[in-house]
Amino acid sequence: MRHLVNAFLSADDRKKVVAAVRAAETTTSAEIVPMVVGASDSYPKAELACGLAVGLVGGVLCALVFGTRGMWLFLLYFGLFALAGFHLAKRLPSLKRLFVSKPRARHETLVAAQAAFYAQGLCATQERNALLIYISVFERLVFVLPDSGLAGRIDSQTLEAGAAALSAGIRQGRPREALTAVIGDLAKALAALYPPRPGDANTLKDLILL
Repeated sequence: MRHLVNAFLSADDRKKVVAAVRAAETTTSAEIVPMVVGASDSYPKAELACGLAVGLVGGVLCALVFGTRGMWLFLLYFGLFALAGFHLAKRLPSLKRLFVSKPRARHETLVAAQAAFYAQGLCATQERNALLIYISVFERLVFVLPDSGLAGRIDSQTLEAGAAALSAGIRQGRPREALTAVIGDLAKALAALYPPRPGDANTLKDLILL
């Protein structure tokens, strides 16, 4: 679902996010890494559920409209509509999202965020002070994950407030503005714990898009 990422942040938006990260990291030796993914899971069962629901509704409606009670004809209608619903769910994220429960979406997104933290090397900083801002566009969910050097030191309410503010900004249709604002707010909290050091190197990417 890379097209979701492209629609979420334009090329100009990406430059401004990278600039915000670089500006923030001049105030702290901690690393801030925004990451935007199209979806945290493929949710194949959602596509199947959509196909079955569309097939059932379409089959029943056709049977009523054409006044048939034949099982084989109903099954034909059902199969055609089910196939159409299945492929529509693959192509229309807004339709597919209807068949993904909120608990399932939250679980898959959190698991994917935790896996991405390690896969992208955020655990490799010298002081273990990286902070991941993980945005999953399909699920419309945000998680802010600290490394072990920050866990227990940075206020969890600060991280939750950042995630909530970013989520609100995304819902309002201003993802870039919300993301850059949250980066700045988190940098202020990080600066108190990890002030900048002379010769500090930027060891992680300033923006990850998947």
